[in-house]
Amino acid sequence: MLTADLLRARRRGDEVRPLWVDAQSPTEQARAQALVTLFAAHVGRTRGALDDAIADFVGEDTDYLLHRGLAKLLFDRSEFETQAALDPIELRRRVFERARAHHPVAQHAGDPLHPTTRAQVLADVAAELKLNAEDVERALYADLDREQVLQELEPIDATALLQRYNVSLAQAMLLRASSVTITIAPGDPKRYRQLFRFIKFYGLIHTAKGDRRHGYEVTLDGPMSLFQLTSKYGVKLAEFLPALLLCEGWTLKARVLYGKDRRQTNFALTPEAGLRSHYPDRGVYVTEEERGLVKRFEALESPWVIERRPELVDLDGQGVLVPDLVFKNRDDGREALLELVGFWRKGYLASRLELFRAHGPKNLVLAVSKKLAGSREKLGELPGEVVLFSDVIRAKQVLDAVERVATKR
Repeated sequence: MLTADLLRARRRGDEVRPLWVDAQSPTEQARAQALVTLFAAHVGRTRGALDDAIADFVGEDTDYLLHRGLAKLLFDRSEFETQAALDPIELRRRVFERARAHHPVAQHAGDPLHPTTRAQVLADVAAELKLNAEDVERALYADLDREQVLQELEPIDATALLQRYNVSLAQAMLLRASSVTITIAPGDPKRYRQLFRFIKFYGLIHTAKGDRRHGYEVTLDGPMSLFQLTSKYGVKLAEFLPALLLCEGWTLKARVLYGKDRRQTNFALTPEAGLRSHYPDRGVYVTEEERGLVKRFEALESPWVIERRPELVDLDGQGVLVPDLVFKNRDDGREALLELVGFWRKGYLASRLELFRAHGPKNLVLAVSKKLAGSREKLGELPGEVVLFSDVIRAKQVLDAVERVATKR
């Protein structure tokens, strides 16, 4: 993903537009392929050598941001590793202790006042460790970024790299957003469920209006609207964008802080931009919190079983609920729903509770992470259907809440 400083865009009036690249252009494809080839040629070599090669490749080209942006995406696909005969930190400790005993150490031989040289110190440490001096020299700073070795490059062709670059431009724009509004036209209910599950998977603060017949308008908080966790939340919002690209009939409008003056500016995106998602079109992943809760809950050996249903609950046009889990009692048939709340602000959580009370099912439990608070306000007293957690969701607390709110279907 591109960082905000690599964004290429042009502002006109109160609108800002990314400078897309033509993924089918022979010139752009040649540029992208040259960088892919350069990275592939440096597998087994140091990052420093790769950085130098990229600098030579870019040279005095005026399109510096494009080159650096493509390189950033290739770095994201690269795996670097420290290669050393000994832990570099431990090795430096030994070398510095040895050097201190002979301080000051000369860089070269021939100094009658300082007979001990750097080479002699390294040779002594090498002998002590039963290594050769060359291995010690290579390992001494092998953990620094420039000395790490490129082990593997995840394959990608030039066209796919350029397509990923365009998506990344839009993602970088969202890193500056204060608010995002998405309009979804009426369509396949499966797509609605998929989209809302992605919103929940990334833990985005959101409100939704509409219904299946008329479509939905979804408002997402941008990272610039939060008092804290802005970077973490911004990455999640950007990661959500490729999921939106899997849908049809959508428009996205965002308010972004753009330029050195950080002026409020409009950014709009539609399918006509031709962006292609690189996400597999097969639903969403289950979060670690949800997976852990299921495992711990089943270990309680209660009469409750957990189900995952692809249901989407309209809240009288005022919002939408996509339960993460459904709890069903084997003995009496009662049911309860659970929603995992991602990032939140006190006002957002309060309005969500109010919405559910007015228009939602009465058998709903909310699990709220203390660590994903986007503000420093104290929550105060919360109703019994809210379960707070820090690192893991306590299954016994969820069971108690489920017992309190469960109803017969």
